[in-house]
Amino acid sequence: MRNLMLGLLAALVLGSGAAFAQNGFWAGASAGYPGAALHFGVEDVGVQGLDARVNIGYAYDGDFSVGLDGLYGLNVDTSDLPIDVYVGGGVGADFGGSFIVKALVGGEYRLVEIDVPALGVFLEIGPTYDFTDGVGADGRLGVNYHF
Repeated sequence: MRNLMLGLLAALVLGSGAAFAQNGFWAGASAGYPGAALHFGVEDVGVQGLDARVNIGYAYDGDFSVGLDGLYGLNVDTSDLPIDVYVGGGVGADFGGSFIVKALVGGEYRLVEIDVPALGVFLEIGPTYDFTDGVGADGRLGVNYHF
């Protein structure tokens, strides 16, 4: 398990390290099912529109978890609303021995109208597959700070 988590962290650092100097970042927190998480993301890692996010979380069953997600922004017309729509997928593991893959769809509403464009509120949902417990779901509501 430790090797898997170190491998996920190494993939994030090596895979996006060259992009750190030229792209935007965000950090945030979320809560939902199966738990709460802190995350850090990097915009445009190698492909225009593809972002990477690393997650550190706590599931309500008592296990700590780590994960890595790839998020791809969609060009969806949301009229005048500052909403970024995205799809993605990821992998994760928890200290209880589970390994999870997931898909997701989400949207982030940037708080431009109240003059706080660096903050965004997001909602995302999607199916998961846990190699120990089978099919499940993931859903979260959170906040991001873009810098």
